[in-house]
Amino acid sequence: MGNQIQFASIDYMEVATFDNSLEHFHRNGIKGTIKENIQNALDARLNENKPVKVTIRMNEVDKSILPGIDEIFEHINSLEGHNNYTIETINYMKTKIEDKTVPILSFEDSNSKGLTGAKNGQSNSKQDTYGIYAYNKGVHFVEGDSTKEIKRGGSHGIGKIANNAASDIHLMYFANCDNENNQHLGGTIQLIEHKLNNKNYRATGYYSDVSENNGKLIPFENIVKHEAFEKKTRGLKIIIPYVREEFFKFDEIITAVCDNFFLAILEHNLAVEVFDVDNEQTIINHETIKELVQDTRFYKTDYSDMKKIFTPLYVNTLNNNKPLKFEVSNNTDTYQFKLYFVYNPEIIVGRVAIFRTIGMKIEDFGVINNKRKPFNAVLVGGDKEDEYLKSLENESHTQISYEDIRDEYEKKNAKKFISNLHKELSRIIEENFNKNNPTDGKLETDDLIYETETSFRNMLESSSEKVTISGGKTLLKRNVKEKREKKGGSTKNKKVDKNKNRKPRKIKSDDDSTTELFITPTDAVSRITIGQDEIISIDLSKVGVDYTEINGVNLCNLIFKVVDGNGEIVKDIFDFSRYAIRINDLVSNRTYQYDMNKVKNINMNNQQIQIRIALKNNSLSRLKFTYEVEVEK
Repeated sequence: MGNQIQFASIDYMEVATFDNSLEHFHRNGIKGTIKENIQNALDARLNENKPVKVTIRMNEVDKSILPGIDEIFEHINSLEGHNNYTIETINYMKTKIEDKTVPILSFEDSNSKGLTGAKNGQSNSKQDTYGIYAYNKGVHFVEGDSTKEIKRGGSHGIGKIANNAASDIHLMYFANCDNENNQHLGGTIQLIEHKLNNKNYRATGYYSDVSENNGKLIPFENIVKHEAFEKKTRGLKIIIPYVREEFFKFDEIITAVCDNFFLAILEHNLAVEVFDVDNEQTIINHETIKELVQDTRFYKTDYSDMKKIFTPLYVNTLNNNKPLKFEVSNNTDTYQFKLYFVYNPEIIVGRVAIFRTIGMKIEDFGVINNKRKPFNAVLVGGDKEDEYLKSLENESHTQISYEDIRDEYEKKNAKKFISNLHKELSRIIEENFNKNNPTDGKLETDDLIYETETSFRNMLESSSEKVTISGGKTLLKRNVKEKREKKGGSTKNKKVDKNKNRKPRKIKSDDDSTTELFITPTDAVSRITIGQDEIISIDLSKVGVDYTEINGVNLCNLIFKVVDGNGEIVKDIFDFSRYAIRINDLVSNRTYQYDMNKVKNINMNNQQIQIRIALKNNSLSRLKFTYEVEVEK
């Protein structure tokens, strides 16, 4: 047999880095992977009268059953990195060659169409969905029925790389069974451009055969004798080997399904089975989801604890409230939504779940100036609204935004729509606040004024002494406290050294805490914006972080907190995902991970932090920050 993994050969290598989308989807975690695969299954729904069924399995298999795995590691072993991040990733990939047992995560759908035209292979036909899915990047199948195309969750055509991002070696397979019961197996691996046996290759490899007639790619028939790769009923099965450890968590898989698809589940459009590594089954459908979101194994159920995850609130809001008619306009059109809304003083954080009609959540929308109001809401539109929301989504379907729209006319329209969405939701929230907190007519203030005057007079007299002057009149003279010298002599004539360095502040930590926080003085920070990059430098010698004090650890975390015009810290947590494409070290070019407002494991080189933030837009430069350096004790 010839090669099973097909890499296109090239004359010379240009790209020495991994596909940026891999890092993007890696940051989204298991929730992003589940969102992409279930959305694809819903898009391919076959019988509209039955729910789509998705089976998720956590499994461990022997490495030897993986098709083409020896050939894959031959290519991995040939990789050479040219920056710290790439070198680190490649070296980690190479360690996996020694693993004998491999963790696998699979997604199998039914009541779905599967992929068509597998026999035609790389045909470049719009009707052959197998060829589009297997061999094309940045392309997705377009439905002939415009109504169905509008409802489709996918829109950018790059989501399938989410499965590669979930693998430690960027490998995924897919098993397909079409309407004629043809069963085929394909797959992709995402590397960097590389040289093997004196030949240069592109970054993407395909698990595929090659036609002897025209040299085009054609799929292998699925003859792998293992249940992990079997797909004997119509539909698609995704298989992710070497799944990342942080993606291989049963409870997070359950919550990812519920968080993103509870509407589809409640409307009987989706049912999901999850099998853990011990083959224990958990069913998520319209009958079980209400219990699951109240299960303390998966969710915090006290109102006071629901500050980031709101699924139990959303499910309750949908089940117990009738929808309101809700209109939002842009500059040219008006959109009609259904708004499920509840006002409850026990709720700590208010959010609106914005949904597509297939039942997939886009985001937990925070309404400006109302993020700490006691409400919860779910917003769902129709086909027209779906089409418009689809145009506002980012590529991972996790946010609506106008910032990435290039057409200026459409960008203004989108900006107006989002502004009006905030305004109309604020109006509903205010109406409900006033209704639940009514005023009881006129307030009698006579006694209040009397008490205030009496209290003020008593305070004035206690801080004054009476002085009688001619004519019998009495004046109040303010008592002035006598200044006493401190022990050790007077400080009256002591000069203050204005050039003395300000002592940095260390935030007192709990005895049990393993970390310490240092507030960064303003004179220790330098911010420069160059094009679409912002460079931040911090002199740690002015922060007070001593190398000996942190036990020789040369890494720290940097926490960003937004400061308003009065110098007060804004309560809402800053989220880098809204502003940054990536964050890397200015010296080594190593890419740093971040979680909301915290950049993790930054190198402290010669008591300096130097990071570069690649910006999505220029809005970050308009924000002011205070910075906290977090180090291990």
